[in-house]
Amino acid sequence: MFTPEQYRQKAAQYDALLKTARTPAEEAEYRDLKQSYGSLAENLDWLAANSAKTVGSGKHPSLRERAERDDAYAEQENVLRCLGAAVILNWNTIPQKLQRALFEAASSIENSERKAPLKDVLAQFLHDHKDDAQKQQQHQNGG
Repeated sequence: MFTPEQYRQKAAQYDALLKTARTPAEEAEYRDLKQSYGSLAENLDWLAANSAKTVGSGKHPSLRERAERDDAYAEQENVLRCLGAAVILNWNTIPQKLQRALFEAASSIENSERKAPLKDVLAQFLHDHKDDAQKQQQHQNGG
């Protein structure tokens, strides 16, 4: 792995090459490489200066930090749950192409606790609940 100084040296090399570029494409390539190496150096500097703020820094979170994190996870879980319910309630109004894309995306999400393949579970769930939105709307309309 490079050090920030080594990245800066590479950026300087491309800066020198930038001055000798013969074509606009070559100039753009050298400029992009100079900026990339400069950014890598800045990123390493930032990581060194902020190592205590990064994940896996070895610092154990306090009880308050853990509680805040757990609250944030609970809030995110609630948002995802509500969003998922909204999708299911409107499933029959979603175009088939989008239904397939959502189904494939959901099927690809990993879960080590799952006993059956998620694709099968999702297919069964969608089949079992395909008319739920219509039933709920009839109930709300007094039907």
